[in-house]
Amino acid sequence: LKVPQGEIVEVKVYGEALSSVKARWAERNIPFYPVASGSFAAIIGVDLEAKPGISKITITATDDAGRQRQAQTIVQTLSKSFREESFTVAPGFDQLSPEALELIRIERADFALAFSTSAAERLWEGPFIRPVPQESSSSFGYRRIINGKPRAPHTGADLRAPVGTEVLAANHGRVVLSGNYFFAGRSIVLDHGGGLYTMYFHLSEVKVEAGTMVRRGDVIALSGMSGRVTGPHLHWAA
Repeated sequence: LKVPQGEIVEVKVYGEALSSVKARWAERNIPFYPVASGSFAAIIGVDLEAKPGISKITITATDDAGRQRQAQTIVQTLSKSFREESFTVAPGFDQLSPEALELIRIERADFALAFSTSAAERLWEGPFIRPVPQESSSSFGYRRIINGKPRAPHTGADLRAPVGTEVLAANHGRVVLSGNYFFAGRSIVLDHGGGLYTMYFHLSEVKVEAGTMVRRGDVIALSGMSGRVTGPHLHWAA
């Protein structure tokens, strides 16, 4: 497999009478979901800041009799160029107090917990839809320079959305996070199963609670400008 930085691919495993498939890649467990009788698939994604190079996915398949077979797949991470954007904010906006740092710690812990378990089965169906009709104002992967200092790359797409725009679920899934945070503001994370999530940040109003099952196209929130932002928009990521 050749996968550029920031992109995802689907890996499929076929075999007679397979009952389950699991895999390990770069210290991560990769969840596989059934797609047909004796066929399993998994979504794998390469981090935006992953170093180019070669790694291995170790796949273990178990059949109905409990017998296991193991194989390895080579992944070549490729370098990819992204655009840069540079902007200036007020110095106070770019400085963090001890209180803010504690809120950020809580935010990171809550998101890590939300991403720690995904439904084993695939919940989504068909194509994903855009959560708001507006176009992007800042694309995925942008290398951001704020007040002259390089920052972490942009891990989603910022969609232009006036405050109060209805935000739709991109596909079927379960709400695994619904809260209000320092950076992300009012936020929702949907688990679509098989390790695939979508995120919706900077909302003005959240209309679903954690644990709720939603369908593609359901209104889950209203867009806004909560959190650490300079204007209204929807940050959408997967």
